[in-house]
Amino acid sequence: MNIETRKYKIIQKVMQSSDEQLAKIEEMLKEESELEVKLEKAMQQVREGKVKPHSEVRKRYEKWL
Repeated sequence: MNIETRKYKIIQKVMQSSDEQLAKIEEMLKEESELEVKLEKAMQQVREGKVKPHSEVRKRYEKWL
């Protein structure tokens, strides 16, 4: 099944969904958008060097591992 057919099938399902189902779809899309924002922020921190290597963090917390 090609991408256009898949998109059309999704649109059909959304058009036939109940209010409750639509609310769940909206929440899922909102959460996905929020995740994308958080991931972009994290990647920006990596680019700016605001992260510590795993080995350094592991040494710091070794006594609890």
